Amino acid sequence: MPTLEQQFNSRVSAFLERTGMGQTTLGMKAVGDPSLMRQIAEGRSPSLRTADRVLAFIDAYGLDSGGARAPPSRRRPQEGSSRPRRTGRTMKTVRTRAKTEQPRNERTSRATRFLRLPEVQARTGLSRPTIYVRVAEGSFPRPVSLGSRAVGWIESEIEEWSRERIAESRGGTEGTAH
Repeated sequence: MPTLEQQFNSRVSAFLERTGMGQTTLGMKAVGDPSLMRQIAEGRSPSLRTADRVLAFIDAYGLDSGGARAPPSRRRPQEGSSRPRRTGRTMKTVRTRAKTEQPRNERTSRATRFLRLPEVQARTGLSRPTIYVRVAEGSFPRPVSLGSRAVGWIESEIEEWSRERIAESRGGTEGTAH
């Protein structure tokens, strides 16, 4: 029976292979440490908290867009080529617009999409504690309960918050949609 550490390493390796994401990117997005995955490969044992954060990021990444993520395109190297040819790695998301009979307001004019914490962190550049401090202050969008132990942020509210930061930073209305 494999150890927890072996199971963790196997799951991380499978995720990296499936998504084409680099070890540095995974470490940075999941826990803010770009060297984490290299250190683990060199024998460092992650703490349970760190392993949980990495696995939570992997789970949230897979749930993005309702679990519909197209894998990055992979082409086989041409025969005679000494190295594989790099292709542009794009992640296409499948968006389904549900037709409802309820009137839509400005924030929900398109299909509502929820972002989990790791993606909110990646989009805003804020740490987990900073996000929750700003939510408490009222200067950051509040999360929505998705279940008994899960929350998500409405994508359009995060985008609006980002545009406002850009406008404030540049002293005008740049970045705001009218």
